[in-house]
Amino acid sequence: MKKILLCATFALAVLNNFAQNCSDIFISEYVEGTGNNRAIELYNPTLQPILLDGRYSMGRERNGNALPMLVEVSGIIQPYGVRVFALDKRDLNGTGVEVPLATELIAAADSFLTPVYSQSYSPMYFDGDDAFFLVKDGNEILDIIGKSGEDPGGGWWALGDPNTRWWTTNHTLIRKPSVTRGVNENPEVFDPSLEWDSLPSNTFTELGEHFCICNPVSVEERVVNTFSIFPNPVVQGTFALKSSSMMESITLFSIDGRLIVQENLNGVTYSNITLPKAEAGVYFIEVIYTDGRKAIQKIMAR
Repeated sequence: MKKILLCATFALAVLNNFAQNCSDIFISEYVEGTGNNRAIELYNPTLQPILLDGRYSMGRERNGNALPMLVEVSGIIQPYGVRVFALDKRDLNGTGVEVPLATELIAAADSFLTPVYSQSYSPMYFDGDDAFFLVKDGNEILDIIGKSGEDPGGGWWALGDPNTRWWTTNHTLIRKPSVTRGVNENPEVFDPSLEWDSLPSNTFTELGEHFCICNPVSVEERVVNTFSIFPNPVVQGTFALKSSSMMESITLFSIDGRLIVQENLNGVTYSNITLPKAEAGVYFIEVIYTDGRKAIQKIMAR
């Protein structure tokens, strides 16, 4: 792989050529999990296949030093399709810094990158407090996660919401379906809640596909499988789920990944769910439908 080192002035530049909506690839999922579990999913929002070879690169800047380290990526992303890139740690006998990725992440990845760590060249070793870049033709920023030149300490979080502190550390981030392009200039403030949904650590189930309004078929599928929660926030330990599609099961996780509830619904469109005694805070509920599709939403408990 060819290494490209960008200078600080490039990293902080405001670009004149903005990507048009649904016109070029952007980052659709970001996995920063335990051990070496690191992955980036790229999404093609266009009607044409996109060849990555020789044109696209991505990687992190280390601890806010404004010097992004990029590695070229290769492969083809089909229209409205994705490609998953993971850190190259696949030795199942590896220990310490060589501990392998989770088997589920290995299975979900299409390509593996940069197995060897060094301070001067480690584009895939992001730790939640590293801005991450997607670049085209060596100098056009297509997307940024985080803020270049800033070291947020433990990671970035949703402003004013202490329950979501450090979204970018030990979490999986999924781009909201309404996002149709990447962030192509350095933000004044990075608030991940504006464009991302945050899921518990080591969530790999959503890799391999992305729902986006750029794809009208994807939107139709998303609408069919949307579920509603009432009331939300949950105030007395019981809430109702309603969906236009038949629900097979639900799983409720705490924000730190602990399993709270897992229940089979056996093909219903409406169900009352009772929470066990749990602390007030933010939770995530995943619905699996009878056709195998999944949807995740945030739920608050008081």
